[in-house]
Amino acid sequence: MVPGLAALATVLVAALAGCSDGAAEQVAPGSKVTVAGDSISVGLGAALRDEVNTAVTVKVIGQEGTGLARPDRFDWPARLEELARDFPPEVLVFSVGSNDAQDLRDANGDVVAPMSDGWEDEYRDRLAQAFDAFEGTGTRLVWVGHVRMDDPTGGDTNRLVHEIAADLASSRAWVQVEDLAELTGSGEDEPSLCLLADGVHLSVECYQRAAADLAERVGAA
Repeated sequence: MVPGLAALATVLVAALAGCSDGAAEQVAPGSKVTVAGDSISVGLGAALRDEVNTAVTVKVIGQEGTGLARPDRFDWPARLEELARDFPPEVLVFSVGSNDAQDLRDANGDVVAPMSDGWEDEYRDRLAQAFDAFEGTGTRLVWVGHVRMDDPTGGDTNRLVHEIAADLASSRAWVQVEDLAELTGSGEDEPSLCLLADGVHLSVECYQRAAADLAERVGAA
């Protein structure tokens, strides 16, 4: 199991307790919702287009096979810093994790934090960099955690990443925490019934269910 999974459970519960309570702040007509992350985000973004109101534009900039583990392949913190500087959207939906159950490498491809040592601290720093790019920009960053996949290590990592995100969000007022385990109704303790045969990606029906709920929660339905 990835180190620290149980240790952050209490923090997760506290952070999620108020993340979706009450009426959502409404997205203004003419606003843009940008969806970023891995292939999970691409599927969610495609479904979200059908659920937001006609006055809201959804732009999907997800990249398949990406995450925070391999900036030598795609550097999400740097990409999001660029987005925040040049074209900050009203809402950014960010979702990664399913490709990150591996050693963390630097921009040159060298291992800087193996899964056995220092992984959690390094991942936290990378996710914090992504979140902090939008401080003061007026963007509401909506983090969406991944469901538990079939692979045990990958499933534990997905849930740990979500816990780290919830912990970081608790001190960042511009970050809203959501969770595909809740949005799809699949729960977080067992591999999701939403999974396709590959054990990673979600069914169209589950994306649609999650997107309908997410649109309400971000005030864009």
